[in-house]
Amino acid sequence: MKQLDVLKNYAKAVAIGAYDHHSPGLFGKHDNVRRLWEDRFNRNVMSHFLSPLVIQKQDEGTDLRVMDLGCGAGEGLGILTSLPQTPPTLDAQIKTVLDYQDIGHYKGVDISPAMIEKAATLHADHPQTKFEVADLNEGLPIAAGEPAYDIYFSSYGALSHLNDRSLARVIGDICDHIGDKAIFVGDFLGRYSYEWPRYWGESAGKQSTMNTYSMSYIYPPDARGEIEVERFEIRYWGGEEFDQFIHAVAESKGVKISRRRLCDRSILVGRHMNTREFNPEAPPIRAAINSLHEINCRTDLSQLIFQYNPHPDHPHINRFFSNFQDAWNAVVYACIDALGQWRNPHKLLAEPQAGYPPVVQDAIRTIRNVVRTAPTLCFEDPRANLVEPQLAYLLRNLEWNFQQGLGTAHGLLVVYEFSK
Repeated sequence: MKQLDVLKNYAKAVAIGAYDHHSPGLFGKHDNVRRLWEDRFNRNVMSHFLSPLVIQKQDEGTDLRVMDLGCGAGEGLGILTSLPQTPPTLDAQIKTVLDYQDIGHYKGVDISPAMIEKAATLHADHPQTKFEVADLNEGLPIAAGEPAYDIYFSSYGALSHLNDRSLARVIGDICDHIGDKAIFVGDFLGRYSYEWPRYWGESAGKQSTMNTYSMSYIYPPDARGEIEVERFEIRYWGGEEFDQFIHAVAESKGVKISRRRLCDRSILVGRHMNTREFNPEAPPIRAAINSLHEINCRTDLSQLIFQYNPHPDHPHINRFFSNFQDAWNAVVYACIDALGQWRNPHKLLAEPQAGYPPVVQDAIRTIRNVVRTAPTLCFEDPRANLVEPQLAYLLRNLEWNFQQGLGTAHGLLVVYEFSK
């Protein structure tokens, strides 16, 4: 399998335009969840770590150096240059942590020649960028005398292509290559996503196991059964498992981990919730969330209801999903009930049921108020264009507040600060 299948897969993805900047929507690589949930989640997490570093570089009068590991078509550059500096307010302009001019050198490496060619084309207007073909299985691609980087960055599962030995080599090379300090950003496939419970049991005593993955989601739903989809091996990670792994590598290199953060991104809205390729019982919640964000498109809200099937070997994961299910469904049902009561606005002022966490109670109050006021506003379709997008953002807020970095989502985003 394997490496050849990966190269074929990404070459085909480039050929069909999956990495072009096109209008997002209900499916595909740049769907609504990707833009409005996942990209923004990554930006918010990284901004807290990068802000002090960028300020320090600006005070020193030196430019930032970034290496993008598994850069694909160079989308990481867009993520890094759109990090929110502070939570936006109603009376201030949105500021970003860094702009293109703050980056003195950006080096993107990827195993796929098709991806590198695409990246070079998309970023031809940015002279500080350099893209080259490299296989991370052979270690960190640095030349003799190449200066250290401030950020060693990877996004959207790129490093999950590496087995434990290869990943340890890359992280070890980073530890050897840094100056006084550097930030490492990694993105991995979460082992305990509800997209693939078949893989959960393989964590006990088999931490380095690689399991099958595919990118069938980049194709239109009605074409998936007609197109040959390449499948390849991916390393799925639990949060605690990865944290132990990277601490062991850093310690072996005499490098300290000064700060760290592990976050679950895309709980219940991972790509393969829609395809059901690895879990036939997965509800297509990502498709429903994409629909919530569509203009003039009403959604069957019952498609958002999540019913968790406990796993016999992971009680701590069961507790997490049980709590998250209760919170998620409470907000969805509150919206359904409010839409049924919109002609009786006084009923929408009642306090939420006692016992819910504050974030859930706030979400219920908010969605009731939105439904109560929506008919008075001049929207072509107030349910589709006001109520449903607000429900989507409230559910997104639950994900951000409930996640614990356990590896219970499609993506496990990790950020570490290394120092010597």
